[in-house]
Amino acid sequence: MKILTRSILALGFLLLAQTAAKAEEIFLQSVQSGLYVTEINGTLAAATDRLDRALRLDTVRLEGSRIAFRDVRSGSFVRAGVGQGRFLATGSPHISGWETFDVIRLAGRTLALRSVENGKFVRVGAGQRALLAAVSDRAAGRETFRFVEARGGQQHAGRGEGPDLGDIAGHYRITHIAMDDGVLVELGQRIAGRARLEFDESGVVRASIGCNAISTNISLRNGRYRQDGGVTGTRMACIGKGQAEAEAGLIRALEASRRIVRDGSTITFKAANGAELMKIRSR
Repeated sequence: MKILTRSILALGFLLLAQTAAKAEEIFLQSVQSGLYVTEINGTLAAATDRLDRALRLDTVRLEGSRIAFRDVRSGSFVRAGVGQGRFLATGSPHISGWETFDVIRLAGRTLALRSVENGKFVRVGAGQRALLAAVSDRAAGRETFRFVEARGGQQHAGRGEGPDLGDIAGHYRITHIAMDDGVLVELGQRIAGRARLEFDESGVVRASIGCNAISTNISLRNGRYRQDGGVTGTRMACIGKGQAEAEAGLIRALEASRRIVRDGSTITFKAANGAELMKIRSR
């Protein structure tokens, strides 16, 4: 009777654990590149901007802040420590040291993953093709990720919605700006090399074309952009007409944008009529 009772309880806990895991299916996204983690020859890499190609994972909650990841398609677990590069890969049949990660919560929705087995943080870009490996001693930049909740194969926000501030906080290169005639142009190499923009999670935006330091405050919810309190900046003269026009376009984009759209590592600022005002790309 006791054996039967224990068997029923064990089965009940197993079913409960499976239900909880299915309720927490995620995609793993690199904060720095905006790309989702996928599988390349069995090894994990932050290498796709398409959710239909991203690796769908069950999160298996363990003790405290520890977690394991199960590949939904194969049912196997993700492990670190594969090969001399300490790469992450699917294929493990069980949860042990290399399959266990500490979740380190950072600002907002950003987090880092630390291998319990070797104490190293998971980093994007170990070796070629943005491979993931447990090799880093710090948690910044390439070691930062987001869990993107999966529902019916789509991102939590859905196709018709966009990012929040926490989704896009970080450092970017400005690649395209609409000039005063409304035409979106790609910045030339000289200007593009110095054109930078930064979002922080409080809503502060800092940018420069290599001339003045520009700043403003924004709010962003589901891709809906609102600029608060005007745009401020230093008052140095720009070098050449091209740099001055690019800076004017940057200020227009910060003032006139009403929507932000993210496509992989590229973010587009759009006016109320849908016109593209500026494009930036994660550094």
